[in-house]
Amino acid sequence: MWPGVVSPVQGQDTNNPDKHSPKIGLALSGGGAKGFAHIGVLKVLEEAGIQPDIVTGTSMGSVVGGLYAIGYTPAMLEEIALSNNWEEFFSNRAPRQYQSIYQKTNHSQNLLTFPFKDGSVRLPRGLIKGQKIAMMLYRLTEPYHGVTNFRNLPIPFAAIATDLATGEAVRMDRGYLPDAIRASIAIPSIFEPVEIDSVSYIDGGVVRNIPASDARELGADIVISSDVSSSLAPVDSLKSFVNILSQAVGFTMQASNKQQLALTDIHIQPAIGSYSAFDFEQAAQLIQKGEQAARKMLPQLKALADSLDKPKNKLPPVPQQSDTLLIKELQINGSNSYIRDRLKNSLHLEPPTRQSLSELEYKLTRIYNSGSFTDLISYRLQQLPDQDGYLLNLDISTQNQQTVGLGARYDSHYKASLLFSGTFNKIFTPGDVLLADLRLGEQIQLQSNYFLPLSFYPKTDLALMGSITRLPIDIFNNNQRISKIDVEQLSFSHHLRVEIMPELFFGIGPHFEVFNLNEAIGETLFLSNIDGLITAQMLVYGDSFDHAYFPSKGQKLFIKSDLSDRRWGSSRSFFQLTADWETRLPVSDRFSFLSRLTAGRTISYSSTLPLHYRYFGGGAVPISIYQERQFPLLGYEVQELSGQHIQSLELGAQLRVKNTFLQFKWNAASFSDQSKWKIQPSNFKSGFGISGGTKTIIGPVELILMAPDFDGPYALRINVGHSF
Repeated sequence: MWPGVVSPVQGQDTNNPDKHSPKIGLALSGGGAKGFAHIGVLKVLEEAGIQPDIVTGTSMGSVVGGLYAIGYTPAMLEEIALSNNWEEFFSNRAPRQYQSIYQKTNHSQNLLTFPFKDGSVRLPRGLIKGQKIAMMLYRLTEPYHGVTNFRNLPIPFAAIATDLATGEAVRMDRGYLPDAIRASIAIPSIFEPVEIDSVSYIDGGVVRNIPASDARELGADIVISSDVSSSLAPVDSLKSFVNILSQAVGFTMQASNKQQLALTDIHIQPAIGSYSAFDFEQAAQLIQKGEQAARKMLPQLKALADSLDKPKNKLPPVPQQSDTLLIKELQINGSNSYIRDRLKNSLHLEPPTRQSLSELEYKLTRIYNSGSFTDLISYRLQQLPDQDGYLLNLDISTQNQQTVGLGARYDSHYKASLLFSGTFNKIFTPGDVLLADLRLGEQIQLQSNYFLPLSFYPKTDLALMGSITRLPIDIFNNNQRISKIDVEQLSFSHHLRVEIMPELFFGIGPHFEVFNLNEAIGETLFLSNIDGLITAQMLVYGDSFDHAYFPSKGQKLFIKSDLSDRRWGSSRSFFQLTADWETRLPVSDRFSFLSRLTAGRTISYSSTLPLHYRYFGGGAVPISIYQERQFPLLGYEVQELSGQHIQSLELGAQLRVKNTFLQFKWNAASFSDQSKWKIQPSNFKSGFGISGGTKTIIGPVELILMAPDFDGPYALRINVGHSF
């Protein structure tokens, strides 16, 4: 007889057990990605005829256990494990399909980012906010948003978290299910603590990783534990701060596990010692390991099922999510009235209205990634009493959190460069943001961009931009560098920018600048007096690339026009129109074709075009300053070719092997000062290049071998770090 199991009373109808019928509790431990093994264990439990009456979970065990408790089958859980990009959950950066077009223009440039408060730099409470995994949990648990007592779920459930103030384990069997799960998985230093009712919680595995006692407290007579805890590692194997953090937590965990296993009747421990808590890409193998470990215990599991002598519980109903939800009421909590009104207007949701859950999640994710929200946007759907509709509750936060960052990069032409950046919000009004960057190196730039949001969805901003720039431009004659000119520029512009669609925005506004040119090689020569321009600018920018670096699919479009006229005080009269279009056409998951088409036309009205408004070509990587007029051209030195007009074509292919990318590109371009703009094949300069690259924690790393033709000369170029 199993401990805690009472023999049926003589004459008792075992087909109608009373309230004293023995209950089986399933305790699922924490372990990060190793928790996927629980799914394999669940498969075998169902095969053995065991249906848990109670489920408790810690950390990843709370994710698997919480979803299982509301009706997700092992097959459905396996699909969730295999179909999600779990590495994305460990990044504050939104997946590119959710990023606004403005975020794509200001992609990640920093190696390190720190909070800045009260005039000093501070360490963050956690590296990850957790918005991405929160949105997934809100969606998956939607049918049970209204259940506040987890004992009333199809299978009673509790998640284990740690109270950050007291260090005590907390059994969370009430509240809002996705928030309880988030609290249980808030890995210290990785995720920010989760605040619920003014109490901060972190990962339950810190104190109690195997929640066997909690299953007992919820009424379990027999406890089955699925344990994916890590054992203590040899000191010489601790090679990173993550390993050391795990080891530090492991001392307390080992003592707790010993106590919890004493309360366990069947202990299933998958053989996953070679896997780490972050091996999310090994989900299929981990599920298999869990299944193998449980299958070894199959005789005991079947014996347990037979010994209980009670009918099987009916399986919980599979969660059903409607195609559309009838939202009859909307309530927004938190922040201030300005942000609440902007959020409401941006949602384009006027109750009563029907809204699909995927569309709602898409809108909220896009709004969150507008940059106006420093903490999570959470939502909760509650069915209205005696009605067939829902109340949509939104909770938002816009704390005045400032950040500073440090970036670094190296390329063969401009050598090492440093970037100091800052992001400051709520400068004048709620929702505004100021971005400030200082670039040091051969290219020097102090730049600030102030954005005042007029609408979050579709995103509309008033953008004020100012910069002080010094950029060297090489002057070539007959393929030989003969001089270097430093362009010194002070500029200011303000644009109205409207997001036409998620991947495209339109901007228009005036641009003011003063500039000076100085010869930087040999004896300093003052080439011209300080000059000024006033231009009317129009900009169209679109980006649907799947990645910022080494994209495999999508398109990028850039169209810009500048009109300068002496009649409104500008020193020159000219019109310039530039169009640049890149495409990536995937043939398979690993192979893509690449193309790029660039055209630029300048019309000067009896005046000389400023040097930095000419088009330049050459080099292996784009130049971020004046990038709308400086283009890479394989086989040539940076800025080796120039002219008032440009016609350029690039073709190539890309092969991805895991996280490594191989590219072959061929390009041809014509730079001309001729007034007649037509395609003349004899004017085109061609070249090609073979490159290999990868993404690293310091940004992309790329090696390029290029030449104007197969006879050479060949040149090797390197690019390391985020572009800025």
